[in-house]
Amino acid sequence: MSSRFPLFRKRDLLVFVLAAVLAGAGFLSWMPQNGAPTAVIEQNGEEVRRITLSSITQPETLVLEGEISVTILLEPGQVSILHSDCPDQICVHTGALTRPGQSAVCLPARVAVRIVGEISSGIDGMTG
Repeated sequence: MSSRFPLFRKRDLLVFVLAAVLAGAGFLSWMPQNGAPTAVIEQNGEEVRRITLSSITQPETLVLEGEISVTILLEPGQVSILHSDCPDQICVHTGALTRPGQSAVCLPARVAVRIVGEISSGIDGMTG
């Protein structure tokens, strides 16, 4: 017995394939980035500089001017906030960032420093 309204049409297959491709693209964009650890420095929500930590051969400072001045120290394999004119100094006490996923933020200056790249260890987090 033939039906006038089949349950599955060619258009349905097209919609299904398109949805699968979009879901796959969304999943891939969610995955961690590959590559060497890279420092991303942002001020007022805009990227100021992006530098691969393995490409740094000698210490370098980057001064970000604004209402509150922040000095960032780039060293081989690490980055840290060296000085800030903010009152609490939490960003300075964060210390050196060396692994993907680490970050330091100076909220009064609206400056963020984070490390992105491939996470090579199987550890999700650490305390202590």
